[in-house]
Amino acid sequence: MKKTLLAIAVMGSMAGVAYADSGVIAWGNIDVGVMTVKSPAGHNTAYTDGQLSPSEFGLKGSEDLGDGLKAGFAVTAGFDSGNGTQDDSNVPGALFGREAKLTLGGQWGTVGAGLQYDPGLLATIPTEPRGLADTFSLLGPAVGVTLLTPPACSICNKPAGSGGAFDANSVSYTYSANGLYLGLLHTFGGKAGSSSASSGNSAGISYTNSGFTASASYAALNNPQGTSSSEFTIFGLGYANGPFALRAQSGDYKTMYGLIAAGVAATDVKAWGVGADWKFSTENKLNLSYYDAKDDGAIGGGKTKTVALLDTYSLSKGTVLFAQVASIKVDSNPGLSNLMDEIYAPAGIAAPGGNTTAFGFGVNHRF
Repeated sequence: MKKTLLAIAVMGSMAGVAYADSGVIAWGNIDVGVMTVKSPAGHNTAYTDGQLSPSEFGLKGSEDLGDGLKAGFAVTAGFDSGNGTQDDSNVPGALFGREAKLTLGGQWGTVGAGLQYDPGLLATIPTEPRGLADTFSLLGPAVGVTLLTPPACSICNKPAGSGGAFDANSVSYTYSANGLYLGLLHTFGGKAGSSSASSGNSAGISYTNSGFTASASYAALNNPQGTSSSEFTIFGLGYANGPFALRAQSGDYKTMYGLIAAGVAATDVKAWGVGADWKFSTENKLNLSYYDAKDDGAIGGGKTKTVALLDTYSLSKGTVLFAQVASIKVDSNPGLSNLMDEIYAPAGIAAPGGNTTAFGFGVNHRF
């Protein structure tokens, strides 16, 4: 028994040394709140995880290899703070369903391999009207409509968990310095015996100088049969001066090619948005944003219009109180244009054929 305890103690001390030498950092984010929704489908009030940003935790670290080279790793898991289960956006059944990668980098940039955040989506954050918040933003078309379709979609012709925010079995190159971000990625798709099934490519770039920011992104994914399935193209502009900031973004989000007719996208959501920030005190910031989305695909034809007001109050560097209200008008045949108002929100939030009002509040804590 003493030998066993001694062995455990030695292993523990060695683990502590390894932790320090490799610079491993444990981090996370918990976003908790309540949202109430009144729509043509009825009234619903529910605990809502991830109104501002997803609840997640991870480990990351790096090792200095000398001559300006560094090796690193990052693993990230998403979870629902309401019940502790895995977040819906994870690769189904994965322990680290958001990120699991190894990197090698230097002043010339970083090469990564594994499960990675999509660089095309990351490049849109500085110009998205609400900073790509998890609710009432253009995150919906990019993820919910285009590349990360739920398993319940019987006609989507692609596996859940491939593409969108998280790219599996991928290699990437990123460069970030002096206001410039550049990201390039190829995902192999992971289907044995095929080089094109569920594979895809993504690219994103953003540049900030003297308060001005511009971004451009493109991503495309093949279906399990190896033919083109979905893509997005996004452009954005922003300007910040003192307590004020303006951002505008426009995107075209297509998916489900060939299911209705050859070369025709069943979903073709064209969406744009504008937003303004006003930081009227050190702790308090208001954001007012407007979005217009129309599905020109074969299954759509209608529009979704959204006005959202968000107030955030920083209690500390890592803890933020928030409250938001949104007014949403949805046509009777919106296609998938209304999905931008349903990501991480109570079911039925943007019911077709009428007006919806949503109010949410909560706390976001980063550690």
